[in-house]
Amino acid sequence: MRTELAETLLQLFDGLDAPPHSGLVVTELEVDMPLEVSAATRGDELVLLAQAPHSRWEAGFLPPVQRLHLKLGLEE
Repeated sequence: MRTELAETLLQLFDGLDAPPHSGLVVTELEVDMPLEVSAATRGDELVLLAQAPHSRWEAGFLPPVQRLHLKLGLEE
């Protein structure tokens, strides 16, 4: 089952959070990673789907991979 892009990004950001009680606060992050991206429809709505690639090994039958480069930061 494919995962919606929004859910994939939320899972990624949850994994990058500072450990509890560490005293660290994440104020900026930059992510550069491969994703398998596709689109689908849900009723009349277009939905973007994305997930980490199946394998790091290249094979002729795997879906194409896109590069995600995302930079997020807090602003005052």
